[in-house]
Amino acid sequence: MDKQYKFAAIAGSLGVNSLSKKMIKEIEKSLDGKAVVTELLYDQVPVFNQDIEFPTPEAVATFRTQLKEYDGIIIVSPEYNLSIPGTLKNLIDWISRAEVANDPKPTLDYPVLIYSFSAGISGGMVPQEQLRSLLGYLGANVKPQPRASFGNIFTQIDENFNLNLNEASQSFLSSTALAFVDYVSLFK
Repeated sequence: MDKQYKFAAIAGSLGVNSLSKKMIKEIEKSLDGKAVVTELLYDQVPVFNQDIEFPTPEAVATFRTQLKEYDGIIIVSPEYNLSIPGTLKNLIDWISRAEVANDPKPTLDYPVLIYSFSAGISGGMVPQEQLRSLLGYLGANVKPQPRASFGNIFTQIDENFNLNLNEASQSFLSSTALAFVDYVSLFK
């Protein structure tokens, strides 16, 4: 029997009904039991500030501890003004720092899959490339292809703000998620 992986999901937008969170649910469904996807919440993580870095704030310590239990990370992020959402960048800043003063900087040694989306045609490729560069610098193994991006996302939601992906988008979302399972197996 194949191993069932555990993936941590990180939504780039914090809203309870955000498209990031809705896309995470679609990703988990598309994996058809090959992996369990759990969204890790970080809305209580404070703005990074060296004055409060040590001892590590409880919300940051909790997030770091939770993250260690997963085989891979899936990030689903919108494009905010051609960039990474500030809250997501803040989280990455926190988890890239040492847990104890004077310890070496940790390596984010995880396989990572990034999905991005935008209201326009770019599909969030600018922030996706920013994330790829940043995470690669921190030691993550970001899945190189395909670059999972969804442009004109608001054409794929209904009047109640539910995600309603067209057939091509749903197929792309699913095939990319399933390919990530194979990618993670290279590291486990």
